[in-house]
Formats: sequence, C-alpha cells, structure tokens
Amino acid sequence: MEKRITHPRQEADDIENETDRVQPWACFKWLAVRRDGRRTEWALDMAGKGEPVGIDKSKFGPALNLRSPSCSSSSSSFNQRSCRRGGGMADGSAPQEEDFTTLPIAERLAHKNWKARVSAYETLIKTFQTTASDSDPAFRPYLNDSDTLKKIITDSNAVAQEKGVECVINLVKFAGENAARTREVVLPALVDKCFGSSRAGTKNHAIELAVQYIEVENGGTGVVENILPGLAAKQPKTVAGCVTALKEIVRLYGITVTPPAPILKALPKIFAHTDKNVRAEGTTLTHVLYQYIGPGIETWLADLKPVQVKELKEAFESMEKEGKGKGSLKPERLTRAAAREAEANEAAGVEEPDAAPEEEAPLDPRMFADEVNIVPKLPANFQAALGSSKWKERKEALDELLNLLNATPRIKEAPELSDVVKSLATCIHKDANINCVTIAANCMEGLAKGMMASFGRYREAIVPPMLERMKERKASVTDAIGAALDAVFTTTVLADILPDILPALGNKNPQVKEGTMKFLTRCLATSATPIPPAQVKPVSEALSSLLEDSFEGARNEAANCLGTLMKMVGERPLNALMDGLADVRKAKVKEAYEKATVKSKAGGAPKPPPPAAKEPPKKRAPAPKKAEAPPAEEVLAQEEKKPSKKPPARLLVRALLSAKCI
Repeated sequence: MEKRITHPRQEADDIENETDRVQPWACFKWLAVRRDGRRTEWALDMAGKGEPVGIDKSKFGPALNLRSPSCSSSSSSFNQRSCRRGGGMADGSAPQEEDFTTLPIAERLAHKNWKARVSAYETLIKTFQTTASDSDPAFRPYLNDSDTLKKIITDSNAVAQEKGVECVINLVKFAGENAARTREVVLPALVDKCFGSSRAGTKNHAIELAVQYIEVENGGTGVVENILPGLAAKQPKTVAGCVTALKEIVRLYGITVTPPAPILKALPKIFAHTDKNVRAEGTTLTHVLYQYIGPGIETWLADLKPVQVKELKEAFESMEKEGKGKGSLKPERLTRAAAREAEANEAAGVEEPDAAPEEEAPLDPRMFADEVNIVPKLPANFQAALGSSKWKERKEALDELLNLLNATPRIKEAPELSDVVKSLATCIHKDANINCVTIAANCMEGLAKGMMASFGRYREAIVPPMLERMKERKASVTDAIGAALDAVFTTTVLADILPDILPALGNKNPQVKEGTMKFLTRCLATSATPIPPAQVKPVSEALSSLLEDSFEGARNEAANCLGTLMKMVGERPLNALMDGLADVRKAKVKEAYEKATVKSKAGGAPKPPPPAAKEPPKKRAPAPKKAEAPPAEEVLAQEEKKPSKKPPARLLVRALLSAKCI
C-alpha cells in the first residue's frame, strides 16, 4: 500500500489509527519525515523498545521501513510529542525544557533561542527591583552600554521584545536620574520598533518607558524631540503610537514639565494624515491640550481644515458644559526633582495654599515661535524716509515696517533696533500727521510684543514722550498709543515703570493726565507683582490731589485709579488718606474699589523656597568610661618600677666641681 502524507500531524494520526487495531502502544517520541518522490519513510521509537511492535507492515507496502532512531535527533519535526493514549513520555512524565538559568546573563542576552533571552530579561528585572539604591553597581554595565539596551528593546521575537521593554523600564525606574543619559539612544529605537507594535503589552510598555525618562530627566523636552520624528513614519500604526505617547505625556505631566509648543506645531501635520486612526488620536491629544491651555489653543488650529476646526470647537464647548474645560486636568505624576521638593515641603510642614489660583491669560503663541533677525529685512533708507518732509513718504516707510513686524511673531534682539525704537518714539512724540503717529504707535506695539522681555530696556526713553502725546483728542490716536504703552508694560514690572509715569500726572494738559491715569489703572490691574510699599505714598498722594482737578475726566480717572490701588494694597494703608477726602470723592473711590480687579495683592505671603535638606543628627561620641582604680599593690609595684628623677642641673654642676677639687 502506497501512502502519501501532506502534513506531519496527519502522518502521526494515521500511524496511531493503524496500530490501534493491532496492538496498543504508548508513545512515539520522534518522527522524521523525508520525502522521496512517491514514497515516505517513518521512523518510530516505541516505548523505548528497539523495534516497533504490532504494526502490520503489509498494509503500508514494501516501501515502509521502520526503525528505532535516537530520541535526541535534532532533525525531528515532532520531538517529544505524546500520543493519544500516553499523554506524555513513556513513563507519563511531562517533557523537560532546557534550563537557561545556569548560563551567564551576558550569554543569555546574546543567545539565539528567544527563551534564553526572556530568561535573561526576567533575571535582570528581579535584580533591578532588589537593588539597594539608584547607584547600585548592578546598573553600571547597562548604563554605560546604551547599545545593549537598544538591542533589548528591539528583540526580533515579539514575546521577548515585550519582556525586554519591561526590563528597561525597571532599569530606568530604579537607576533614577543616572539612567537619563541612555535616553538619546534608547528612545529613537523605541519609537521605530515598539510604538507601532501589534502587541498591546509592548506598546503600553513603550509609552511607560517614555514617561519614565521624563521623570528621571526632570523634563519632557528631550523625550518629545525624540518622539516627533516618528510622526513621519511610513507605517500609520507607528504614527498613531507616537500621537498616543504625546497625549499620555501631556496628560500625566502637564504643560509645565512638557512645553507644549513643539506638540502644538505638529497638530496640522497630525490632522492632515491619511489614516483615520492617526487623526482620531490627534483629536484626543487636542482635547487634553485644551484642558490645560484652554481657548489659547485655537490659535494653533488655524491651519486645520474648516470641518476639523468646527468639530474641535464643538467638542470644546461640550467639554466646558461638562466641566472639562481649562484647569479641569491636573498633572498625575511628578519628576524626581519635584518629588524631592514635595517631600522636603512636607517634612518642613509647608502646606499648599487652599485658595484657588487666579485665572491665567491664554498662552501667547509668540512665546513658542522662533526668534527671527529682522535687521536685514528692514526697509531701505528707513531712517532717511522718517526724516522726510513729506508725510506720505514717512507713512510708506512706517507701513512697510509694520508689515514686517506683523509677519514676524518673535523678533531677535539686535543693536540696530535701538535706533529704530528711538525713531519711532520721536515720530509718536513730534510728528504733525496723526496717521504717521498712529502707525508709529502700531509699530512700537509690534516691536514690544515681538521682542518681549528684551524690549524692557528701552522703557525709560520711550514712555515719557508717548504719555505726552496722549494730548491728542482723536480717540484712534490715543487708543493706538495706549495699546503701545500696554505692550511696553508687558516687558517690564510695575516698580520700574512707576517713576516714568508719576511725572506725567503733573502735566498741565488734562488729556495727558487722563490718559496717564488710564494707563496706570491698567498697570495696577494687570501687574503680576504688587506695588512696593515705598511707592504707595507718592502714588496715592498724586492721585488724591487729582480728585479735585478741574477737568472731570481727570477726576473720574483719579477715583478709578485710587480704587484699583486700594484693591491691591488693601484699605488699611490708605485709611489716613481717605479720611481727608470729601464724602463725594470718598464714595467714588469706594465704588471703584468694589469694581476693581487685580492679579496681585500686597501682603500676600510669597511661596517659601524649598527648605534645605536637614543634615542627619550627628551621633554623640560615647563618654569615656571611668577607669577603675587599680589595687593598691599594683600601684606600689608601678611606683617601684619608675626610674628615679634626675637632680637639677645646678646640683650636678656643683657635684662635678667638688669632685674635681678632690
């Protein structure tokens, strides 16, 4: 009988069925299949016996050749397979697997068998978890060899890779900040090989490893920089994994530890992806960012499709209704440095204030933009054009500068900009054409917003002339100058700008006084720091005198400004001043005080710095034990052993002289 087998498992079942009718047999342990055209050869080991028993060879034809092979043959495709009746080896015991734990870890890590590598990873996990400190010598071989960690997380076997990523997580977790230096090698490989894994365990471990690196690096900038290139990966599942990782990073650490600017810049690229899963993860990421940033995120959605923007805004509105708007999400994890600070504050008994924090203004997109040097782009012959006697030429130069400033969100500081600022201040102060004054004020505002804090050093030279030009009666001009003054104030602090404001309060022009007090009121309301105590008296006295000004607008603004000042410093410092006011003036100041809102108040306890770590108490040296008095006999014996003292030198000299005489 000629028998053709198409699959080894089918061979085994056919053999078992044929032999069952002749004689029961316990097990066939090894099966080698070799095809020779039309015929197949089987080799069986029957219960340890040398020859198979009970098989009718005539049923299989003359081509069947049965013999007893070695059980340790490596060419078998059915090594240690139990039959239907035996269920195991001939003696009924379970098959034994090779024990890799006897091999050194280095050999197991490089072993061809994936089970050996898994054994090494499991051993390392236990080792890392039982270390005494983050400087334990067990970490040193792996912290100094990032390439080994890269090979571990990119294991070719899926099961081993999952265990390998878990192994590196434990290394970073227990080695602490010492493991931060391995991030530059490990994380790019993690993004490439693990974020897009089809195994949920591997993907979750990969995200956890990225989160751990942020914890030990005390910041998420480096981790985000390593993840963002993954958004350009060819496989959509890798891109989706990267977006998921970014979402988890922002959700767990917030926007303080992880600056959101690079992520916000990547939103248009995420929403433009062709894969719907990537876009869905991008939507979830945007929702998390909204819970931290609030409406300020809408500026970054301008490059999205109108349909996508509409859907996101509708989602934002529903989140606000459900109480999931800005401030509803709080960081869940701390970096190592933040954890130490929290522990130190807790040990010192410092408690966090219970009062709700003041609502913050939306984030300015300029903060996240790259600085640009605009000096090479300045209009040609700008200074000469500003000095032209024709107002149209001056206006054209200013318009060209304004377009440049509007197209440059962040401006890099340069020495050449000092002349530009002075020229604009002169134009605002002295130009006879109000169109040029208005555009110059707009340019000053754009420069102040673009240069940000670095613009503050020009404050002293430009604020007084700008305040003096508030004498203009046309609202469009004063509004433009007021907006420019507000932009200048954002680059400095209240204590620095008050000396530039106070002289203008004594100006003879009532419009100048009114405009100056409006500006001062806005400064008091928006200042992030309270007014210094030494400046309260001169400011309050100047304002109280203006309450009796002949110009009604000045009187009203003086009451508003004084009420805002009272809101900042409290009523007590101004009680003496208020007692000397007329009842009508006092009522107006009180009304302004009740309506005023400020961001900072004087007398608030500043947040104490983290206390220095206390030194462990020094152990007192044990008091020396009092020596017991030795017995009297020993004392006498010691005294006898002591050599007798030499006589004084003068007696020795006398003795020598007397001896010579004799």
